[in-house]
Amino acid sequence: MNFVRQNLFWIWVGFLGIVILVGLYATFLILTQGLVVTNLTDGSPWGLWIVLDLSCIGLSAGAFSLSAMTYLIGREQYQPLARIAVFIGILGYSGALMALALDIGRPDRFWHGWVYWNVHSMLWEVTMCITLYFSVLVLEVFPMVAELPFLAKYKWLHNLAHRVHRFAPVLAIIGLCLSLLHQSSLGGTYGVVIGRAFLFRATMPLLFIVSAVAAGMSFTIHMTLIVQWLGNRTLVPKAILLEVGQIAGLVLLVYLYMRFWDTTAGNYGYVPGKTEAFTDLSEGPFAVTFWAWEIVLGGVVAGFLLIRAYFRQNLTMLFIGCGLVLAGLVANRWHTTLLAFTQPLSENPPLTSPLVSEYTPAWTEWATTFAVLSILTLAFSLGMRYLPAFKGIEPHPLPPEVLPFPTSELKSPSSIG
Repeated sequence: MNFVRQNLFWIWVGFLGIVILVGLYATFLILTQGLVVTNLTDGSPWGLWIVLDLSCIGLSAGAFSLSAMTYLIGREQYQPLARIAVFIGILGYSGALMALALDIGRPDRFWHGWVYWNVHSMLWEVTMCITLYFSVLVLEVFPMVAELPFLAKYKWLHNLAHRVHRFAPVLAIIGLCLSLLHQSSLGGTYGVVIGRAFLFRATMPLLFIVSAVAAGMSFTIHMTLIVQWLGNRTLVPKAILLEVGQIAGLVLLVYLYMRFWDTTAGNYGYVPGKTEAFTDLSEGPFAVTFWAWEIVLGGVVAGFLLIRAYFRQNLTMLFIGCGLVLAGLVANRWHTTLLAFTQPLSENPPLTSPLVSEYTPAWTEWATTFAVLSILTLAFSLGMRYLPAFKGIEPHPLPPEVLPFPTSELKSPSSIG
């Protein structure tokens, strides 16, 4: 038992390594045999990988929102949390790029969007913004990596990192602009698909932005609390976590208000295809995940918990609320991606055969998805363990009231964080 506790971190790394190896085998099959080993079809061309891509980008929105509040609004006390958000951001966008590399079917042509400009395509605009924003995140993370002890002998590297850090406010402005562009364009990419009645609406860009801001901040808080609990150390003061959690809760309520009017006004009267899709969403096979996860638990309950946690000064309530928000965002991206394909493009005349195709992710899709998530989790675990920026702001263990969970059974601090 003592051996397990002392080597818990490396057992965790080994488990993630096994999942990654299985995913690499599935990736090999996909790259050598093509998308035929998946359940993606012409009728359902977007599936689990696109859900992963949109979820990673949405949950990474804490990077630009917290950086903007820290450097542009003057809330410098948010800097410890913004630093974690930026680290999560670069991992999230890395995961999105890995998912896209699998989804495009010809990953050897990933560079075409940067060379052959199609300025009339929203996907091209998304590609350019994500690429540029990823470069901004690399610059923001670079000073953290330069602090590693084995790099101390490279004085020029430290000087360069210090100079880059001085431009943090400028990077925050650039990141804010690029993020607002591509977060909205991701929704706009769906919103201009006139052939899919459920997606064709002008509100999609705003819904994507607001939901991403709420989920991004919540996810950053959620992961911070996990690291503080497992590592038994303080990364961000309690007051900051609760304050940012309240902001995320208020943004979530704004999103729910927008979602309500988008749904009710958009379904006033009968619209071919759109009305049937909404029936599937509210009463059909998507009803449980829509009402339970996206609206009730991931929306109403999560917003209440985030705001209530601030007044009760309760980190457990904050932790649960943040977890529900991220589950709600994943459910929303799942519905947005898959629901559109439940209705035919046209029945008279028929444009597809069959009119509607059923989609269930193949094992290769699940294996590669879990592999991407495992790679991101492994990188996050290593970063929280070894990067000096995340060593904590207090050298002594946290008092029980600061931890999100009871510690009566915690004999010694875990080193997973």
